[in-house]
Amino acid sequence: MDQDSKNEPVSKDIDLSLTKAGRFLVYSLWIQSQLSDLVILNKNKEIINDFNTKPVIPEILLKERFVFWERDFKEVKEIFEKELSELLDEQAKKDLNTIYYLRNAISHSQVSVGRKYLFYKPKNEKILISIRKLLNITNKDEPGLIKDIIKLDFSNDQNNMVLIKRFDEVSIDEICKKIGVLHARIR
Repeated sequence: MDQDSKNEPVSKDIDLSLTKAGRFLVYSLWIQSQLSDLVILNKNKEIINDFNTKPVIPEILLKERFVFWERDFKEVKEIFEKELSELLDEQAKKDLNTIYYLRNAISHSQVSVGRKYLFYKPKNEKILISIRKLLNITNKDEPGLIKDIIKLDFSNDQNNMVLIKRFDEVSIDEICKKIGVLHARIR
């Protein structure tokens, strides 16, 4: 064992997996911020030009952001879907649901620095089925694993950051264009 590995609190593969899970969680918070801004700007179309052209954020946007910061992802997602439903295609809806379920699973998981995966037990069967379907999780080869617990392994994860990237660069960008908001300003 080299000197650097002795100083590591966990093995590299565990650290990588936990880092990727944490990264996804933070990026989902960023998506939540963009959703909030789009809802606020869509409700206050009169400030969009100032928002796009002036460096100072309009006061109403600042005040409404504070209100949205107190809401959880699910609530922001539901408001966004209700307010902007006509601008969401099927891929955007699927991606947003996947981001929501995965974010929720990560934030309510049992974490250990002794393994490279997280355990998540959904509140009910409907959530369990939705997560397994959206994330393609089967847990078929897990001896001894309780059937309603989901194992989230981010050690080889590539798809989840692609999901965040696609939702931002395609779906949110398209919505911004449709309501006249410069995407770079809410990013």
